[in-house]
Amino acid sequence: MKYFKIKEIRKKNGDTLKELAKKINYDYSNLSKIERGLYEPSLSLLQKIADVYNVNVSHFFNGNNHTPEEISFVKNLDLSSKELNKKYDLLLDGKKISEPELELVIEIIRKLRKATNELKDKD
Repeated sequence: MKYFKIKEIRKKNGDTLKELAKKINYDYSNLSKIERGLYEPSLSLLQKIADVYNVNVSHFFNGNNHTPEEISFVKNLDLSSKELNKKYDLLLDGKKISEPELELVIEIIRKLRKATNELKDKD
């Protein structure tokens, strides 16, 4: 099993296992098993923990024996991939993001980028 720096960051922030479990709405006994390397956390669980401690989810991958693909996925998440929402459970406010929602978000970001670039070109 891989070692994720959950216990390390939890203790650094003064939380007990039960406190962190409550903050992320997760069973503390399973969280304990993850900290001990008996279970492997999902990416969405790691994201919840990262949000609690205000760190990038890649924090949990640095210095571990992760494949280059795993590290690249976390650091370079390509939202435009048609397979993204099929392969992974993308969550927002605890609910899975639907395909139409993801497409809308991508379109909004593209339009914002275009508008920003047009403003830069005018300056």
